Amino acid sequence: MGEKSAKIGRKLEGFGENLISDLRWVELTRDREISCKRAAHDKQTHGIDLLCKFSNPYINGNQGVIIECKNRQMRSINKGEIEKWVKELINTIECSQSTDDLNDLDKSDIRTLNTGLLLIHANDVWDENAFYNALHALSVSNKRNPINVFIAGNDKINMWTSLLSKIKADYSKGFSFVYPSFNEFNRKTQASLSLNALFSKYIVAEGIYSVEKNNSGIPYSELCRQNIMFFLDDICLENFKYAWSMFKHFQLQGAGKYVFIFYPQKNGDVEFVCENFKKAIKAGDPHIDDSEIDKICCDFIDNRSLSPIEAGGSR
Repeated sequence: MGEKSAKIGRKLEGFGENLISDLRWVELTRDREISCKRAAHDKQTHGIDLLCKFSNPYINGNQGVIIECKNRQMRSINKGEIEKWVKELINTIECSQSTDDLNDLDKSDIRTLNTGLLLIHANDVWDENAFYNALHALSVSNKRNPINVFIAGNDKINMWTSLLSKIKADYSKGFSFVYPSFNEFNRKTQASLSLNALFSKYIVAEGIYSVEKNNSGIPYSELCRQNIMFFLDDICLENFKYAWSMFKHFQLQGAGKYVFIFYPQKNGDVEFVCENFKKAIKAGDPHIDDSEIDKICCDFIDNRSLSPIEAGGSR
């Protein structure tokens, strides 16, 4: 097991080695080989880099996910290679659903195992345009039983790593992700982030912050609630208004603070947010009270592709 852990550890370099644990996903196994049961796959075995489970409030249970990690030079990350990786991941998921080779694992609380996550890391120079052009050109055959494959490259891996680091450093007190009421599901909170939420442009959470007070000369701390929205969309005026309308729709007002945490994607984003976010909200919601505007705080997630000055700080 020690050798296997070291092997997958080396393979995960660049992916954020603590990504899975910081997401609060449960790792079931790693570096596992299973027999292939389908002649159409034309394989003897399939390799599983990671098999994890996470709580998905919208299926009322745990969802299984097989994670495949590819660490390549950028010139090897192209449409043809990605299609091969996706096909093999789908085939691995198909065989994992019926194999006896995983019977030693406790999968009794997994509602579905029809999902894969393909993490692709360029270990030299990342070319975002080439990567997304390749993704848009992918052609994958439909399956009788649908299998969902999510694909992430350097940009998302870096963003997730920074987002989780931000939570750990500045918002860990009483922190939970919020899953709003949706399609007859009740609102829920939990520590883990689901895979669908991970790929969302807006993520909602809640937490606790302290206010220092004084009672007859005796200092004390009062705990207050803050509602949080991670803004991972393009930074522009229309999206500012959209984020606020969503914040209200999900009934996130009423807390002591409304924290909007942005991920700057280009130079000037931090300044643009600080100068225009509250103005855009007031312009789009003319009936908002100044007391509500005063509750709004803007903070920023570190983007390692930008300079430390551009990454900004809490405003």
